[in-house]
Amino acid sequence: MHFSKALFKQSMKANWVKWVCVTVATCVMLAIVIIVLGSLAINDIRDSLKDVFTEADQERYLKENSVDSYDAYNLSVTLAHELDGEQYNAFLELGWNFLTPMYKTNIALFTAENGRAPTEEELQDIKDKTIDSVLGMIGANLPENISSEEIEQLLQIVLFTYDNHSDFAFPNADDFEGGAESEEYKTEYASKVSEFKDYLKESYIEYAGVVAYNLYISQGEEESVAEGYGAQARALANTAITSYEQKSQEEGFVFDEDDFKAEASSYVINMIYNEAKAMYLPNGESSTEEEKELAEQYAVAAKVIANTAISTYELWIDEYSDVEKYPDMTQTEIKEKARGEAVESITDQIPEKVAEALEELGNMDIYGLIIGSIFYRIAGLLLPMVFVIMVANGLLAGQVDSGSMAYVLSTPTKRRTVACTQMAYLMISLLAMFLMVTITSVISIWVVGGNNFAINFAEICFFNLGAFLTMFAFAGYCFMCSAIFNRSKYSMSIGGGLSIFMLVCTILGLFGSNVVPSAMRIDAMNVFNFLSIISLFDTVSILNGTIAFAWKFAILAGIAIVTFIIGVFRFEKKDLPL
Repeated sequence: MHFSKALFKQSMKANWVKWVCVTVATCVMLAIVIIVLGSLAINDIRDSLKDVFTEADQERYLKENSVDSYDAYNLSVTLAHELDGEQYNAFLELGWNFLTPMYKTNIALFTAENGRAPTEEELQDIKDKTIDSVLGMIGANLPENISSEEIEQLLQIVLFTYDNHSDFAFPNADDFEGGAESEEYKTEYASKVSEFKDYLKESYIEYAGVVAYNLYISQGEEESVAEGYGAQARALANTAITSYEQKSQEEGFVFDEDDFKAEASSYVINMIYNEAKAMYLPNGESSTEEEKELAEQYAVAAKVIANTAISTYELWIDEYSDVEKYPDMTQTEIKEKARGEAVESITDQIPEKVAEALEELGNMDIYGLIIGSIFYRIAGLLLPMVFVIMVANGLLAGQVDSGSMAYVLSTPTKRRTVACTQMAYLMISLLAMFLMVTITSVISIWVVGGNNFAINFAEICFFNLGAFLTMFAFAGYCFMCSAIFNRSKYSMSIGGGLSIFMLVCTILGLFGSNVVPSAMRIDAMNVFNFLSIISLFDTVSILNGTIAFAWKFAILAGIAIVTFIIGVFRFEKKDLPL
């Protein structure tokens, strides 16, 4: 066995003061850092920033939902009113007669080519292509004073109607004696037009739900959430159309757009209020009084936001509709710009880069930065590194340089035994040091709240393991230098110099790493992280709960083992100036 108990005791006696000082100092620093951070609630500012952005996102969502729902209600009313008139009769009949046969043919072609019926998405693609073709064919017959978007929407509704009422057909004037001028034909035609418009209104309600569903699916929402928004859109369209039909049947009815806008605003504001209240009352009426009071406060706030958004939207609609100021703006552009003004939140008023930096600060883990990146990868390694450099040099090169190694080797002790014993001492002293640091860190975290602290017991233990393996690798390298060189000055300069260089690179590289907010980060300085093996100590991976740190820890252990082995064999084989 290549181990000398007497030599091991000698090394302990020579270095115990250094070990105690370094271990106690490191443990005290770590305890102070953890306890101070635990008592300061240092994340309060970060949480405040995070709350600002969360509330801004919620405000923007409420405004967008309010304005879009308000617009959809008005659009439904407008559609119902326009269908009540006769100005679109010829266009709708022309669209049906041209559109549906082409639509049917395109579905048949798809089925023949693919050997199956189209999916809902593929069916929508077929509808879009069919409408594009028909618009090109009947362009000259398009009604005036209606935008291309509204025309396309009408034709989409026509195709939805065909999906549910494919057997519908307008009467053919040639089938009636007297043709289109006969009373019988006119009566039949009026009846069919009325029937067709009823179908269109039903289809529009369905269409509104499908559009809302597809919109939220495209935004990455879960299917159940998208279905909820689809149901909401159908309910809104149905309410708007039903309200219009009821009022239009009243005696002396005159369509007043402002009255229906007021009705739309009232409906949407109440809808937002009820949604907000339900969100904070998960248990419904069985909720506690405190929960009900909180839900009422949130619902009232949501109601105010919705009312403000709708009022602002209408004000900007009026502003952008001024032809003298904005002569070239289309109706679609007016709505888009007015919507943008109405849904603006506080974060939209901040420059983009500043907003991104503030949001990043709000999401930053300050505890992880200070304890993980600053202490364990820099400050917590400084004193142990000094210990390793001094002790590793003194175990071999220092004794060779001073001549004391000659007395050791004059005994029956072999070179390999000397090297293995000194290596064992360096390993064990380092292991003992980090066991004490681990115990200190665990106790400190327990004092400030245990697993309720920002860094839990498992994470702090992995931090200590990473710090030990990092110093284990440096110890192996310094030991190898001590074994290679016979002069202490060379061992210290090469082994200790490179070790300190890597620590300094880690300090500089910190300012270029992702743990530092972008507002303070200097990306070019990230190059220093590639010049230090401390970069293999991945505290970010530990905090994120991934296992990426495992293979990096294995590399650190590998570096230590290889360098220790090289040091042992080099010391055994080299010429000594004894």
